[in-house]
Amino acid sequence: MPVPISGDCLPTFGITLRHEQMDNGELRFRLTGADQSSYIRCENPGPPVWENAHAHSRLRELVLVQRGRVVFVESAKDAPRFLLLEAGDFALTTPGIPHTQWLDRDTVVHTVKFGDCTDPDWIPAPHLDAVTHPLDPSETLSRVRQYPSGGK
Repeated sequence: MPVPISGDCLPTFGITLRHEQMDNGELRFRLTGADQSSYIRCENPGPPVWENAHAHSRLRELVLVQRGRVVFVESAKDAPRFLLLEAGDFALTTPGIPHTQWLDRDTVVHTVKFGDCTDPDWIPAPHLDAVTHPLDPSETLSRVRQYPSGGK
């Protein structure tokens, strides 16, 4: 029979919790391990929002859509790629490639940070924000393409 583990015991196992409301209104519930890999549940209870574009030099992120719609954007050589992700769809980031995402109202996303997380860097990508943040929801959705396999 499983034995419950108290939240007070988590540091013994190298686990930390951090929950916060972001400037754009998103709610983030974070569980991080001693190796800095982590799970984040992100909820957008308000109007559609853009996250801040960024890259990581080594770690990867698996983005899974639980509910709602996400437009996942990656910097590409010629132009940003806009992918529509709906419930059950996912995207996988590539180290060194800037990415961002737009979350529709009432969207829930699970993000898993994994791989080499020894230095969980966050490298801002303002050039991608300059392209995405000015877009309203209809402009954002007009740029997407559905990825046929349910993932990227």
